[in-house]
Formats: sequence, structure tokens, C-alpha cells
Amino acid sequence: MENEKVKLINVLRRIARAAGYAAWVKAQPDASKFCAAQYNKVLARLTELEPSINSLFTPLSEDASPEVIRIAARDVLAYFEADEPEAGWSYGRRFGCRPHRFGIKGVPMSAC
Repeated sequence: MENEKVKLINVLRRIARAAGYAAWVKAQPDASKFCAAQYNKVLARLTELEPSINSLFTPLSEDASPEVIRIAARDVLAYFEADEPEAGWSYGRRFGCRPHRFGIKGVPMSAC
């Protein structure tokens, strides 16, 4: 059951990313409808696995905007990632939030 929760949380991350991209590029309405439907399916399954979240998070309407979908997905993610204290650090490290050895255009930082 714990493994399934991890997989569903991973799907939520992708839904949030896809919805953010859809909002950014002003994608067709069917893209946001798909994201909303997927979010609702994941939320329904997470509610079955952990009934206590039923009162915290509500399903989205089919015509929810991509921004709302992204915010909703990230809220659910925040709830589940609170159990993982190292999640923020490893997530930031993976996507390059660390000091770099080189400055602008490959010039070493000491020369900048």
C-alpha cells in the first residue's frame, strides 16, 4: 500500500508539471480537462488509501483552469511530502539548486 502511495504522489507531480506547462503555453481546453480528470482519479484513490484526506481536499470541476489544477495537485503533494523531511533537499539538488563551479558562459567564478 505504501508503494502505491509513492506512485500516486509521483503521478501528482507530473499532473502539476503538465498543468503548469498547459497554463504557460495556453494549451487547448482538452489538456486541462485531462489534467483535472487525472487529478480527480488520483485523489479518489488516495482518499481510499488514506480516508483522513477526504475532508481536506475536494475533486476539481472538469473545467478547472490549469493554474487551479497545478495549485491543487501541489497542495496534495505538500500534505504527503510532509512525512519525508529529506524530500525538499533531494528535490532541489536534482534540479540544480546548488552552487556551480562556473559563472557566466563557462568563466570560473573567481574570474567574474
